[in-house]
Amino acid sequence: MITGFNTDVEYRGQIFHVQTEDKGVDNPFIESLIYKGGEILGSRRLPYSEILANGYDEKAVVKLMEEQHRKMIREIKKGRFDKPGGILND
Repeated sequence: MITGFNTDVEYRGQIFHVQTEDKGVDNPFIESLIYKGGEILGSRRLPYSEILANGYDEKAVVKLMEEQHRKMIREIKKGRFDKPGGILND
């Protein structure tokens, strides 16, 4: 299992926390969560079982994690969570 990413994002005077982690080869998906004030505002899960079909490729998983983490940060900066109900669950 790969160590995840944690980033605090300041947007319009508020701090959002983005956490992305690998759930491991026994549960092959990448999970990202967006928090504000301890509350989960959004989540996204990306399965990667197809990467395991030809043997585990750590670099490929890390690349997927980085891409997903950046996408979540962009969601914040686009204002996706400005209003109540701006919850993301994919």
